[in-house]
Amino acid sequence: MKYSIKQLDGRYTHRAFFEYCAEFSRNQLGPLDFHNAMAWMIETYGYSAEVRDWRHIRSTVEARQKFNIDTDIPTTINPQWSWTNGSQDLRIYFATDKEVSFFKLKWQQES
Repeated sequence: MKYSIKQLDGRYTHRAFFEYCAEFSRNQLGPLDFHNAMAWMIETYGYSAEVRDWRHIRSTVEARQKFNIDTDIPTTINPQWSWTNGSQDLRIYFATDKEVSFFKLKWQQES
């Protein structure tokens, strides 16, 4: 599987929630690798919403909680991971190095 792991820093929008991401190319087998990896993440950690929806739902729920509206963060907002398939990016976001390490054990990087 071909991907690159990036540690999120100030250049990345979602760094407040995730520490790392795996980036997949849009060329050749990148989309296939991305969807195979996503299927494994769902099987391993459970479903997670796409990162833009993930952030929107989470912020809406947190805003409601500030007004004492009894609302729990739904299970679709998985704290361990999320993903995006934007026009340029195919990424899987990981909360910590623990998820990244497990991902790398499952999916050996091709050069």
